[in-house]
Amino acid sequence: MQKYSFFLKQVKVVKKTYLCTFIFQKETLSMQMRKLVFLSVTGEWGGSEELWFRCAKAALERGYLIGIMTYNYQLSDNQIAELRKYPNAKFFVKKKNSIFHRIINKFLPEKYKLHDTGNIVKWKPELVVITRGCSQGNEGIMSFLEKHNIKYCTVNHSALEHMWPSTKGALIIKHGFDHAVANYFVSNANLKLTQSQIGSPVEKSKIIRNPFNVPFNTNLDYPDESTIKLAFVSRYDFNKGYDVLFEVLSQQKWKERNIEVNLYGSGEHETGIKSLIHLFDLKNVFIRGYYSTIDIWKENHALILPSRFEGFPIVIVEAMLCARFAIATNVGGIKEAIVDNENGFIAESPRTEYLDAAMERAWARRSEWKAIGQQAQKYIKSLIPEFPVTIFLDELLSKIN
Repeated sequence: MQKYSFFLKQVKVVKKTYLCTFIFQKETLSMQMRKLVFLSVTGEWGGSEELWFRCAKAALERGYLIGIMTYNYQLSDNQIAELRKYPNAKFFVKKKNSIFHRIINKFLPEKYKLHDTGNIVKWKPELVVITRGCSQGNEGIMSFLEKHNIKYCTVNHSALEHMWPSTKGALIIKHGFDHAVANYFVSNANLKLTQSQIGSPVEKSKIIRNPFNVPFNTNLDYPDESTIKLAFVSRYDFNKGYDVLFEVLSQQKWKERNIEVNLYGSGEHETGIKSLIHLFDLKNVFIRGYYSTIDIWKENHALILPSRFEGFPIVIVEAMLCARFAIATNVGGIKEAIVDNENGFIAESPRTEYLDAAMERAWARRSEWKAIGQQAQKYIKSLIPEFPVTIFLDELLSKIN
């Protein structure tokens, strides 16, 4: 009798094990059948690329089938290699349209224009995540996906004050937003400007945050104060306001002060920047190239960022997390991070006189810089989530699950 009872128990254990295995395999198979595409239409690598890249990697690690389509010059060899190691990653090469396609597209309605997203449609993803450097452009892709009943969402990383659409263009942009399952923006300022530009609310909109490259709980020693050092962390692009800063620094008062400005980054305008440094005879400005973010903030006391336009600059987030404040222009979502004269300093416009005034206010309080940086750190940690990639990926998956 005991043997029979023992045998029944073993049968039950085996049945339970097989049932659990079957359920697990079914759930895994179901998950792996879910297809998500990250489609980047930005022209260069930046914070906007880091968000989709890290989301794609995290989704691949969870077992989802992930399609990736981007300009073929955007990803570095290391990044391609990092994504290609996953067997559940599929690459779609996005190339510029041929001359024939461009001619034909001039005469076709928006939704019938020829796109190289046709292979994506054939793959039948459940959601396409369209990453855009600006909240305008590439609406034809949205119309194409809508025509083929493919769900999509938009991720908008900036909005340009000097770039307003025509009446027809505004209607096309609005249509693209209206038919998205969600529209994500990195700052409230960009969302508000976009709504003004199209003359209508952006439905299904939500604010998201980009990932950063320093620990959320960073504790760095304060740099030696024998020389005050400002870090300009950005790609070498004159849209970042290098010329504005150099004009300020060309004044005799700044040349005579014990201050050093270090330029960290790379970009196509490096030669032009070197020429301006020479033109203004700036002996206290140094091109440093690439450094790790932590190493930058071990050596520098504050960030300078006189940009002409921005979304929500990740360099400001990183500086503040490292207890360093920023002197920056009032563009994009910068005022959402910086409270003027409390945890940083705002120049009301990317013009010489405004930047000079903001830098003067900061210079007058240089004995307080360490405390202002600590205030900046406290503020940004109340504004930014510790794991923005996880939050955004869960948000995306909620749209298909």
